[in-house]
Amino acid sequence: MAKLSRQQKFQAKIDIEMDHIKARLIELRAKAKEAKLDAQVEFDKGLDALDKAQEDLKAKLDEWAKAGKEAGKDLKKGIKRSAKQLKKSVKKAYKSLT
Repeated sequence: MAKLSRQQKFQAKIDIEMDHIKARLIELRAKAKEAKLDAQVEFDKGLDALDKAQEDLKAKLDEWAKAGKEAGKDLKKGIKRSAKQLKKSVKKAYKSLT
């Protein structure tokens, strides 16, 4: 068997490294797809929670509209707090997408 030249050895070494890189890239792409799926599931859960919070806020507003003046003051504070938290959560979710 003939002895390999330096250039041939170098080429073989680079080819092996390229095979390793190619395998890693395939693995990374698979992991990225998996992460996207996991992130989508988590994001959907978050959106569902925000929808629920919005529905709860609407229910509080309806309750406040029906309540008397004194009872309405306490509800109003809770509504303001809920609205502020909902707005903050929606803003955070929006930023995570952009």
